Amino acid sequence: MLSEFVDAWNAGKRPEVDDYIARVPEDDQNGLAEELLAFLTFAPTPEYSDEALAAIRAEMPVTPGEGLLPALLARLRERFGMSTDDVAGELVGELGLRDAQRPKTVGYLDRLEQGKLEPARVSRRVFEALGAIFRVPSGELEGAADRGGWTVSQAAPVFRASRSAAESAGRHLEVLADALAAPGGEPRDEVDDLFLGGR
Repeated sequence: MLSEFVDAWNAGKRPEVDDYIARVPEDDQNGLAEELLAFLTFAPTPEYSDEALAAIRAEMPVTPGEGLLPALLARLRERFGMSTDDVAGELVGELGLRDAQRPKTVGYLDRLEQGKLEPARVSRRVFEALGAIFRVPSGELEGAADRGGWTVSQAAPVFRASRSAAESAGRHLEVLADALAAPGGEPRDEVDDLFLGGR
């Protein structure tokens, strides 16, 4: 059964884990589940056909205006049976961060999955690391981040000022932005740069 699943996975047929587990006797189900999980942890990304990729995109539950990335991240995380903390742990390793930075990474991942963090601010390194964790091309994640993303619901007011007033306001805004960038008033670090510094 494991061999059948591996063949179907490598052929890009998107086999469902639950279907294969249901096909073996109850006494063997836990063992097969562990073997399938071990395989999926290190499985290569299949060569999906255009039809399969279209089907994957169509299955993503997206509310208009929310963007594709939050739904895609949630679906991938659930497919691998991972919590946000699990993903953060893997991400910390992939990005060469310190284990002490894991809680902050969890916070940013939560915001990203809930659509509360602008994807354009997230570094390409984060998308590459997430792609490695979820066994999907990082371009798929970046594409989801770019499509149906953040929009401004109403036009921002226009502010005009003299050059000296604009320079003074600019300095104050930079200080405020730095203060707001690091949650909880913590000093800004490389995790903040990865999730807020842009690509």
